[in-house]
Amino acid sequence: MDIIDFAAQVIFISASGVLSPGPLFLANLIYGSKLGYCSGIKIASGHAIVELPLIVILALGVIGFSSFTFNNDSTKIIGLIGGTAIIFFSLSQINNIIRGSNRGDANYKDKINNSYFSKISFKGKRLGGPFIIGLIFSALNPFFLVWWFTVGLKLISDSIYMFGVLEGILILFTLHIWMDYAWLSVTAYLISKGKSIIKDRLYRYFLLSISFILASYGLYLIVEKIFL
Repeated sequence: MDIIDFAAQVIFISASGVLSPGPLFLANLIYGSKLGYCSGIKIASGHAIVELPLIVILALGVIGFSSFTFNNDSTKIIGLIGGTAIIFFSLSQINNIIRGSNRGDANYKDKINNSYFSKISFKGKRLGGPFIIGLIFSALNPFFLVWWFTVGLKLISDSIYMFGVLEGILILFTLHIWMDYAWLSVTAYLISKGKSIIKDRLYRYFLLSISFILASYGLYLIVEKIFL
């Protein structure tokens, strides 16, 4: 296998994770309606900060540590916390949209970003909602972790075999992460343009439907980890 074949394999396999309509993608549509492609870049950056250390840990072969921490109990905890965070975020967005609608606020779209996650600050500086969502919805998404511990692990082992540890990590991460940035920024840009085409009421219903789907996803995570 040469570098071109490997790159094609990474892109093809990564598409199964990058293009899946998970919580990160749905949250990106909500933020993208206000911030455009910038929200996609910020969410992808938060996602990358979680993804790179995970790849490094797996690439260094700390499988004993990984198997110790990534077991059934740990995935239950991650799923419960992640599901709760997703529901909290979704309900916050639903509340902001409904409140803006009830007030007859013509600029309600500009206020859907006014959630708890957009108010988190560090040393007096606001970190910004999309970036925080990228971190939280990645680190607390058990399906994202399962993907890297299964499908992604094969890509990691192939990259190390072909290029060595350091080069393999850099090449794999580069071939994979650009797809996250491209997909999230493009879809965020398209959704921001859609608000100028769709009437206000229909657009509000669209955002509400996304928020309800996201809340249902969070509820599914909680129920699955408790009862299934």
